[in-house]
Amino acid sequence: MRKFEDMDIISALRKIVDNNNLFYKTDFNYDVETLETAAGGSHFLWLSRTSGTSLFAERGAHIRNHEAHHSWPYYSDTAYYGVKAFAVEVVENGGGRPIGNIYELDYRKHNDEIRHNSFSARTVDVTFKPNQLYPETTRTIDVAEYNDRFRSLVNRYGEVSSIKYNLSAQDDTQLSKILMASREQRKAEAIPANLGAYVREIVKERFHVYGYKRDDMVFTTPDDAVAALKYHIPVHILYPNNTSDRASTTVEIEKSLYAGFMFGMGANDKRLLKFYQAGNTLADLPFSRRELSAIFHMTLDKGKENIEDGQRRKAIDGIIQVLDTILFSNDGRELDDFELDRDLDESEGIEP
Repeated sequence: MRKFEDMDIISALRKIVDNNNLFYKTDFNYDVETLETAAGGSHFLWLSRTSGTSLFAERGAHIRNHEAHHSWPYYSDTAYYGVKAFAVEVVENGGGRPIGNIYELDYRKHNDEIRHNSFSARTVDVTFKPNQLYPETTRTIDVAEYNDRFRSLVNRYGEVSSIKYNLSAQDDTQLSKILMASREQRKAEAIPANLGAYVREIVKERFHVYGYKRDDMVFTTPDDAVAALKYHIPVHILYPNNTSDRASTTVEIEKSLYAGFMFGMGANDKRLLKFYQAGNTLADLPFSRRELSAIFHMTLDKGKENIEDGQRRKAIDGIIQVLDTILFSNDGRELDDFELDRDLDESEGIEP
């Protein structure tokens, strides 16, 4: 298993979501809300899967009465492909930016460990939000009574703000020892890794299992595929026989999705899509359209040279691909001189 240390936790997990989740990526927003307020020393379990994400307190997964104990192992069935499980350790949190460590988990093995190291709570501390009748109120209730009377308690005291399950002193001590040993073990055994390389491996694994093995595309969700068409950015339908076609309409994408096909984009095209999705436009670039066209043609001429440096050649090809998409894919043709002059006039504040 791998570990990613001293990470901006929210940013790191978002990279995994962006490259592993096909649907319900917005689930991660709820995880972010929890992580932004998490204190240093907090420990969580986190899942990314094809549809959605889940974040649970690590301690809760070991308590049989806790929602986490029932929800965390739900996807351990082999039928659920694409489940990536992690333990998340918040070391410090300044201004809603948690920094810490992320540990890859063997999901099924971890669930077996939880099953053999779980405890039943005896009481539960329920804290209710303040309302017109009561200030913030915390009630300690027997678990059985809480389960039987939850609705009446809410009707009486109002909305619940937090719930804490209480073990016996002996069980609480034992669970603390188990969690400490588990954390120390994964910290010692996990291998330090690069998150970017891990994410690329996720994409490669998904594509190869599906049957597309050309490694020339990056992960693309159906929503991103539709957005790419909106911005006239090339997006491709991938087939399990290792071929692909460029998508041209949303109907084509919908039919492909229904047929179970996957989608892909070039890496530079994906970066360009993110540029637009962040609310940027060509006006945010420090060049007029005419200047961009000039840069494109100069880069194109440079690309025709016999450049032996592979990294430099790759960089030039990337620039050409991005500029080609920006300048010419919007309407399928290069701007004529009139349009270029008009763009230049507008950039200088001159009425055409």
